[in-house]
Amino acid sequence: MKNSAYTSLRKGYLMLLAPGLILLLLFYVYPVLSAFYMSMTNWDGVSRTRDFIGLENYLNVFQDGRFLNALSFTVKYAVISTVLSNVIALSVALALVQKIKFRNMFRAVFFFPAVLSMLIIGYIWKQIFYHVIPYLGNQLNIEALQTNMLGNQDLAFWALVIVTVWQASAILVVIYMAGLQTIPEQVYESAAIDGATGWKKFTGITLPLIVPSITICTILAMKQHLMVYDYIIALTGGGPGFATESVTLLIYNLGFLNNRFGYGTAVALVLFLFIVIVSIIQISILRKREVQL
Repeated sequence: MKNSAYTSLRKGYLMLLAPGLILLLLFYVYPVLSAFYMSMTNWDGVSRTRDFIGLENYLNVFQDGRFLNALSFTVKYAVISTVLSNVIALSVALALVQKIKFRNMFRAVFFFPAVLSMLIIGYIWKQIFYHVIPYLGNQLNIEALQTNMLGNQDLAFWALVIVTVWQASAILVVIYMAGLQTIPEQVYESAAIDGATGWKKFTGITLPLIVPSITICTILAMKQHLMVYDYIIALTGGGPGFATESVTLLIYNLGFLNNRFGYGTAVALVLFLFIVIVSIIQISILRKREVQL
């Protein structure tokens, strides 16, 4: 009887888990294994034949100057955008949690960029960089603003950062506000009795207690920025030249424009592994600094 009941229970669990396991295998495991096999072929994405070439694509990735340039741009862009968006979002969140007039209106205004499509934002800012800023520069006789930033190899990078930080800060503000509101007011009152000033309260109380929020925000922002694609397509297309070509845009160009689907898949898997490693490092560093009340 016990064996029969155990067998029935096991079958019940299997039947319960079967739909989820099938979907997991179908939409996650199989695509990853298929992509890994494809990355070890010279498939052009069109023909039916594909030759197995082993790890040749992976060896070529790290000798490809175009990939190294795209990776350098992507890392630089992701680090700067992540730092700026988190600093701005935390500053705005600190201001919005205060009891000020029209606080709810300001919250809605700052969150508005988060609900817009990245492509729509890109095309709007493209018109701003093309027409509005140069016009203002001419009217105000400011030479630095008279140039179209997107057409300048040195300034196009910073134009992308400006747009990215403007939108990315919106959703991060909400996360930081949620973290700030979990800090008991009594902690600040006790610190004030001990003579703590505003800066000491921030560095000694606020910052340590919102490290979980900082962890979430930095990981989300870094992951999103390392996979940047929409902004670049809408604003620069990877130009001028290859100055703003990210790794994700390179993957698209290799697979669909240059008919190097196998090599492009290898680049995609290298980027995936790189993002995983960066995320693990971020979590291991920030989790050690987390403080619980």
